[in-house]
Amino acid sequence: MSELQFDGIEDTIEAFVHAIIAKGEFIIVLDSVSRENEGDLILAAEDATTEKMAFMIRHTSGLVCCPVSSTLATHLALPQMVLHNTEVDGTAYTVSVDAAHASMTTGISAHDRALTCRALASPGSAADHFRRPGHCFPLRARDRGVRERRGHTEATMDFCKLAGKRPAGALCELVLDGDEVEGRPERRNGDMMRAAECLRFGKRWGIRVCTIDDLVEYIEGQQLLRGKL
Repeated sequence: MSELQFDGIEDTIEAFVHAIIAKGEFIIVLDSVSRENEGDLILAAEDATTEKMAFMIRHTSGLVCCPVSSTLATHLALPQMVLHNTEVDGTAYTVSVDAAHASMTTGISAHDRALTCRALASPGSAADHFRRPGHCFPLRARDRGVRERRGHTEATMDFCKLAGKRPAGALCELVLDGDEVEGRPERRNGDMMRAAECLRFGKRWGIRVCTIDDLVEYIEGQQLLRGKL
């Protein structure tokens, strides 16, 4: 891993802002070894396309979550999934949704999930523009971002804010393919990607890779410069 280094936060923000076709790129964000110790593939929801969603589904666990700000969650009437959250890291899942759009089918395809992501990010969306339950899982972010909770949900919202994007994203955990078992419908060693695997994956696909710890340091540094810390 010595030859592969994490990207700086400013370079990661730049990738999140735009790409060759004026749409934001994926980024990979890792949390602490003492927390989940996982890398999430993250995209601004407004930049979700069928092709990007297909890539996300192919290389991740496939459970696509959509971090949103608390203000947006309230505006779209997205209550918490359960009254008493016992998830190990307190991830704030809301009810799942699909976009209520004429081109939607079952909601699970790459096209349908990309459409739902874009609908969540649309300034004109309202609560009745979504079906409940659905196949995308919004996550309500804490208002102070990674300075309040060092999770991928908050990291996504902070990157959206820093990049001037709408307060909605799409993320999913990167996973290893594992090994085929000859003659059996099984795979072995299909674990989550950790730091080394995430760095190699990022290099292969040209995706910026950073850490939440570096994001916290960057935000605190920027706020210190502005006298707002």
